[in-house]
Amino acid sequence: MSKGSSHHKAHGLAGWGLIISLPFAIFSALKAIPSGSQGFIDWLSTPVGGLGFLAFILAAATYCRLEFDEVVMDYFDGGTRKFGLLANRIAAFAVKIIVAYVVIKLAFLG
Repeated sequence: MSKGSSHHKAHGLAGWGLIISLPFAIFSALKAIPSGSQGFIDWLSTPVGGLGFLAFILAAATYCRLEFDEVVMDYFDGGTRKFGLLANRIAAFAVKIIVAYVVIKLAFLG
């Protein structure tokens, strides 16, 4: 399988992850918002709310990384392209780790 083919498949899967998890995240967040910030924290503290939000954020971060990879590959060459792709992957990984830590800590450990 070529690099472009696997990139396209990953892009499609991340897109489907967003499509499936977005209504759940929006509905749940709208239910929690009337209670203010504490209601949102309470919602994230439940396993269902935390895991749903985590699935949505992980799919969104993956989709954004893939989109930005395309921009970097289209407009940059050589060392700038390598640096842009590496920085993009590190930033997306950091976002995923931070969100996963916070949600798991709220929903399961705290």
